[in-house]
Amino acid sequence: MMEIEKVINQRNLVTAAFTAIEIKSVNLAMKAEDDEKKQADAFGELLDFIQQTNIKLNKELFKLEEGE
Repeated sequence: MMEIEKVINQRNLVTAAFTAIEIKSVNLAMKAEDDEKKQADAFGELLDFIQQTNIKLNKELFKLEEGE
């Protein structure tokens, strides 16, 4: 794989991760509305989702870097 293809694939993976996080954030915010307890729960859920997404992203970027 050419270096430019790797960079494009890396960019696409990062974009997909950020898009997923943004969608999750909006969905949780809509569910939480003005309820503080729901907001706190949504924030915790979003942090977990971001961590999971980061782990998946790093695995995929590593595979890409290794040429798989």
